[in-house]
Amino acid sequence: MRNQSPVVKGKSSVDARMISAGGMQRRTFKRESIHRCRGRRPRAPGARKIRYGWPLVFLVMPAILAPGCAATTASTNAVSLTQLRRRAMHCLKAAIRYRHNPAVRVAAVEALEAANSSDAAARIRAALLDEHPAVRFAGCVAVGKSKDHLAESALRHCLDDVDPNVQVGALFAMHRFGRTERTGKLASFLLQHDDPAVRRNAAYVLGVIGEPGVIKALARAMKDRDKGVRDQALEAMARIGNADAKQELVFMTEAGIGAEEVFALSALAATRDPAFSETYKYKLAQGTHIETRLAAARGLGLLGLDDGYEIAIRSLRFGGAPQRDSESSREERLLRVRLLAASALGAIGRTDAVGALDQLMNRSNDPRIQVAAAKAIVEIVAAKDQRGFPAFP
Repeated sequence: MRNQSPVVKGKSSVDARMISAGGMQRRTFKRESIHRCRGRRPRAPGARKIRYGWPLVFLVMPAILAPGCAATTASTNAVSLTQLRRRAMHCLKAAIRYRHNPAVRVAAVEALEAANSSDAAARIRAALLDEHPAVRFAGCVAVGKSKDHLAESALRHCLDDVDPNVQVGALFAMHRFGRTERTGKLASFLLQHDDPAVRRNAAYVLGVIGEPGVIKALARAMKDRDKGVRDQALEAMARIGNADAKQELVFMTEAGIGAEEVFALSALAATRDPAFSETYKYKLAQGTHIETRLAAARGLGLLGLDDGYEIAIRSLRFGGAPQRDSESSREERLLRVRLLAASALGAIGRTDAVGALDQLMNRSNDPRIQVAAAKAIVEIVAAKDQRGFPAFP
C-alpha cells in the first residue's frame, strides 16, 4: 500500500503540545486513528475533552528522495516536490475530517494555513462550522490571518457563538478585515473573563494584531493569577516589539527547565528578530534538553539559517529516554521531540528534508506527528515555490 496517501493510525496515551492558533494547552489525549481506506472503521474515540490555552505547534513512503537528489535538474526536483506536497495535502485533508479527536482537526487547520491554496482556504472555512469550539476558534484565526473575505458571512455568526473563545477568534478575524468597531471587546475578554483559557486566547490574538495600543492591556495581564495568561501576554508583548518583554524571554531561555526554555525560544522565534540569532546558536550548541535545541533550530530556521538542520533530521528518529526533570513518559517525550523536529525542519526549509518528513508522515502511529510532518512538507515546498518554481494548484 505504499502508493496510498498518508493516514493516521495507532493508539496509546500521549501528551501533545498542540500549537494552535491561540495555542492548545498541554493535554493528554488518547491517540486514535485515521485508518487507511480498507473497509474498517476507526476505533472508538476515547479522547478527553480538549481545552484552550497558550501555545508554543503538525508513512509508508512511495519514494524516498535519494541522497543525490540535490544534483537533479530543477524541473525533476520540482516534479518530485509537487508529488510530495500532494501527498501531504491528502494527509491534512484527511485530518481535518477526523471526527474522533478535535485536537487533530485543530492541528490540520493550522497546517493548512501554510498551503496558500483555494482548496485549503475552503477547508479552513468549513472549520468555522465544526462541532467543537476549539476547531472553530482555530478556523477563525486562520481565516483572519489569511484575510479570506469569502468567510466573512460565517464569521459574523461566530461573533455570537456560544463559546467565548470562538468569539475571540471571530473578533480577531473581523479586525483583520478592517471591521474594528468591536475590537475593543478583546481587551475585556483579556482582563475580565472568568475563564483563563479565554484570557490566554485574547492575549494571543492581541499579539498577532500587533498594534502598540494593546501594550497597556497586555501589561496588566502580566499580573494575571494564571501563569498561562502571563506567559501568553509576555509573548504577545514581545511580538509587538516591547524590549522589556523580549529581554524577559531571553532570561527564561536560561531557566534550565526544558518546558520553560522551549516556550521562551518559541516566543522569541515568533518575533523573527535577527537580534536573537546568537541566543539560538548558543542554545542549539549548549542546550541541556534536545527539545531546547530543536526550538533553537526552529528560531534559526525562521531567520534563514540552517545551523539546526542535522539535529532536526536526526530527531525525527529520536528514541531517547524520558527527561530526569520531567514527569513525561518516554512515549510522551518521543511525541514532543518529533513534533519539534518537524516544526524546525519546516522553518529551515531545506528540500533535502522532505523525503524523511514524507517517511515520517506515512509511518507514524500518531495523527499529530503525521500532521506536523505534512505541515513541514507544505512549508518547505511553499518556500521553494517562492524562490522560483511555478505555483501549485
